[in-house]
Amino acid sequence: MKKLYTFTFLILAAVSYSQTDCSKFRSGTFKFTDPDSKKVCIINRDGDTQTERVENSDEVYEFSVTWTDSCTYTISPTSSTIQKKPEVLKLGTMTVKITPVTDTTYVQHIRVANSPKFKRRDEVVVVPDL
Repeated sequence: MKKLYTFTFLILAAVSYSQTDCSKFRSGTFKFTDPDSKKVCIINRDGDTQTERVENSDEVYEFSVTWTDSCTYTISPTSSTIQKKPEVLKLGTMTVKITPVTDTTYVQHIRVANSPKFKRRDEVVVVPDL
């Protein structure tokens, strides 16, 4: 009987997970604080482009976005970002998995293709349209 309960729980968890709706996070403006540098990063995501800007800085990076499922996407630097910061090519593609927390926050889990040990988790806040 215990195995049946465990199996039922796993099925319900999988169904709940697959029904997660991340569509509200596909486009918009978002903000998070880098845990290492403590710098605030503003993300502007629209369609297949993501621009990241560090607050109080001239640092701006642009990425191509490819959604692989409803809550996961990959980002690759655009040619303009590569020209400004060629070392981003060493990282390779980054995969970002979104876990919704509320209607206005989510957690992003980041993995980097060329650094398998790299894992990062940030809480991201939706910046309302002004």
